[in-house]
Amino acid sequence: MDDISQYSNLSRLLDLNNRVHDLERQIRQEPVPLAGAVRDAGENSPSLSQIASLQEEIDRGGRASLVTCWLGLPD
Repeated sequence: MDDISQYSNLSRLLDLNNRVHDLERQIRQEPVPLAGAVRDAGENSPSLSQIASLQEEIDRGGRASLVTCWLGLPD
């Protein structure tokens, strides 16, 4: 593998890693509703849907990192 593609893969991994860390920081700042509020609001609670959305983005970032590593392996 040439240096340019290694640099490109490393750069992509660092970008993905930074994005996932930003999302993790953001999810920690989300307010978590109390159990009674969750029961009353159901799964339509704005906070819960925001948390679920952030978790989904974090998962996508993790999968993208794995694919980037896999594609960066030498033949």
